[in-house]
Amino acid sequence: MANRFSSRLGRNAGIGAEASRGDGLGDWWAAVSVIALAAMAIIGLSGSALGGSELNSDSALRIHEVLRPAADALAEIESAFETLCQEPLLVGLELEPDCETGVITLRDDLFEDFGNAQLSSEGREYVTAAMTTYLSRLRRLPALWSSIEAIEVRGHSDPRAVRDPYATNMVGSQQRALGVMLFLVGPDGLSEMDRELFQRLAMVSGASFSRPPAHCPEPTRECYPQWRRVEIMPVLSESLRRGDWARTVESVRRASMGIREESRAQKH
Repeated sequence: MANRFSSRLGRNAGIGAEASRGDGLGDWWAAVSVIALAAMAIIGLSGSALGGSELNSDSALRIHEVLRPAADALAEIESAFETLCQEPLLVGLELEPDCETGVITLRDDLFEDFGNAQLSSEGREYVTAAMTTYLSRLRRLPALWSSIEAIEVRGHSDPRAVRDPYATNMVGSQQRALGVMLFLVGPDGLSEMDRELFQRLAMVSGASFSRPPAHCPEPTRECYPQWRRVEIMPVLSESLRRGDWARTVESVRRASMGIREESRAQKH
């Protein structure tokens, strides 16, 4: 492991940065887009109600202040992921998380054979080292750690099968994800403290071949090895996502209504 780690440490830290954007924290980024669109729509409606007049600088400042808590929360999460994806050990193992989603991708070559659900001996060594570091770093990033509801282990496959490709590969993708999770919580995986933590947070899923990697989506022999992978991803609290963004939309709506009422009062 030491020799391979040394040879990899000097490589570009962006390797593996093309993990699926629709996984793990995809809902978080989608929520950000919804907030931005909602805010613009509310402000636009307010402007229409004011006869098309532009919001003055004081009004814009009030809207900005309403949006600041959500923007600050997003900035903290973004900063945490940027820190996590630059962790030297993870970069050296080519198992660094995606800088936007925090997803670690376990490549096909970390498993025993084609279609095998078990990690190779080298794969077990790499995954143990990577997950030990990953969990340790997560605990030292309070903005992110306090928001994590689960850590999902999701398997992916390519579409090849003798019969019923989707169902066959759904089982295969789930088995790979389950194999990784059971290894990590087993006697040869994580330390006792990390094992208990992972047992509390871990959830397993499979996607069959329905989510090919964004950087190689073509159904070709060249891309198939990259389709076959297991992703380990942090999942933010659903109540946090829904609650914070819903409160932000409501705050923007109320601020816009207040601006509209003040403008009407000034006209009269």
